[in-house]
Amino acid sequence: MDEKVLVVDDAKFARKIALKALQNGGFDNVIQATTAAEAMEMFENENPDLVLLDITLPDNSDLTLLERMMQKKPDAKIIMTSAIGQELIIDDSLHAGAKAFITKPYGEKEFLETIFDVLEGRKE
Repeated sequence: MDEKVLVVDDAKFARKIALKALQNGGFDNVIQATTAAEAMEMFENENPDLVLLDITLPDNSDLTLLERMMQKKPDAKIIMTSAIGQELIIDDSLHAGAKAFITKPYGEKEFLETIFDVLEGRKE
């Protein structure tokens, strides 16, 4: 697939799982970031079609990065990921502009379904 996906997570293991699932789903244009600063730079310079964004990063532990990305590109397709699936966090993420929220650990099938739903505009 031609879509460029930016995976933002400071945990190497989490990035590996996401990368494997994305490759199994046919995505071969995947870039990775481990900090909010690195993610923002890649978001601005690489113009990804989709961002998988972990809430908790070494230099960002709230929705600030999501909000900054949405200000730069209001139509960005961003899926938040977190091991903390509290309803308030999910609601706040969606209210701030995320198209979906995936709680870790996730199954590959559900993960890919969410990604395709967002990319194809079935989740707004």
